[in-house]
Amino acid sequence: MERNKHKDILDTMEIYAYLAEIMRIPLGRPSERYNGEESGERDHACTIAREFGSYRSLCLRENSVRRRIERMLAECIIAEKTMSPQLPVLRSALRHATLELAELALRRRRIEERRDSLKGELVKMVVQHRYFDDLNRRMPTWSGTARELGIALSGEELRGYICKNFEEMR
Repeated sequence: MERNKHKDILDTMEIYAYLAEIMRIPLGRPSERYNGEESGERDHACTIAREFGSYRSLCLRENSVRRRIERMLAECIIAEKTMSPQLPVLRSALRHATLELAELALRRRRIEERRDSLKGELVKMVVQHRYFDDLNRRMPTWSGTARELGIALSGEELRGYICKNFEEMR
């Protein structure tokens, strides 16, 4: 039998811990959807999921701002050597870009801290794989996440379990 070329959750987790996590997951479809419906308690789970989902774009924006700062620094060096009158404008733009980079890095670190504060090994692994691993690929579907990690659940059951854990983070 050919193994899945993606990582399997049982390669990194003990079988007993895996079974204990799986046993806590209620079977069947949840009566209410976690994403899309407005209900007071469920909004928190949607907010956390959106925040984790924004991690990829934050990293891409951070890299873009870094490249922009590098270009501005090169322009500032040239302007200083030639005594250009644009130097104050370039320095001001450089300060604004540096502040933007610091803000993006802070937001990224907050999301990483929230990821690290998750409880449950299965939840951490699913969140890490789904939102944080391989920033250049598209975010997998919930059923794709379950399949890639080798979790014996449907995508809806996995999503319900993860969102339920997000609710408990309050």
